Amino acid sequence: MSVGKSARFGTRRTIWAAALAWLIAGAALADPALAGSFNVNPVRINLPADRQTASLTIANSDAVAVAVRVIALEWTQVNGIDVHKATSNVIASPPIFTIAPGKAQLLRVGLKNRDAARAYRIILEEIPRQIPIAGQIQVTLRLDLPLYVLPRRGGKTDISWRAWRNAAGDLWVEGSNAGSLYGQVAELSAQQGAEQLRSTEIGVVLPGSARRWKMGKAPHLKVGLPLALKVRSPAGETQIQITLE
Repeated sequence: MSVGKSARFGTRRTIWAAALAWLIAGAALADPALAGSFNVNPVRINLPADRQTASLTIANSDAVAVAVRVIALEWTQVNGIDVHKATSNVIASPPIFTIAPGKAQLLRVGLKNRDAARAYRIILEEIPRQIPIAGQIQVTLRLDLPLYVLPRRGGKTDISWRAWRNAAGDLWVEGSNAGSLYGQVAELSAQQGAEQLRSTEIGVVLPGSARRWKMGKAPHLKVGLPLALKVRSPAGETQIQITLE
């Protein structure tokens, strides 16, 4: 998803069981279901160094009102894995709101301390209606958006790559970002001779952090020999020659 493009999130036939459900496209059930439907713009939140807050618009395209709460999580990366934990450093205004049918709500987010984490997750969580409509199964939406705190003068991404094969025969690829700006990865491919592995798992390498991708089984790749790595991002494709460890 790119900045400035509105994303529509809604469903009519997805069941809600136990906890709040993630929006899953294409799920269908025999019984009718009820869910809010809203548009969010932008779907990626950038907080520039010269601004105290960033804003996004949530529009309700449903025929009934939808109530939403805002949850903020600190986003870091440990041992190549995304880690999310509760934080009080993000200020959301308003933190809870109701949008009438056909109306929109402006949400502002800011930080108490800009020197804390460099990235956060902003979760828009639909609050279930207290009185469900008879004969319908209630569905709630949970939308997870990234919030990036941008460095002064824009910053830059500086990602270096390494690859290794573990004892189980799996190929792992890791990007380490020594820059001050996050880097997005849409697709990875690794090739040695005629053997090629590919991952379409979308990920982000945060500044001063590392992110890992599990590429799959690679029993025939030779350790110590060159590995051709292709990295596709929103900026284009980069080809890198590394050595398989």
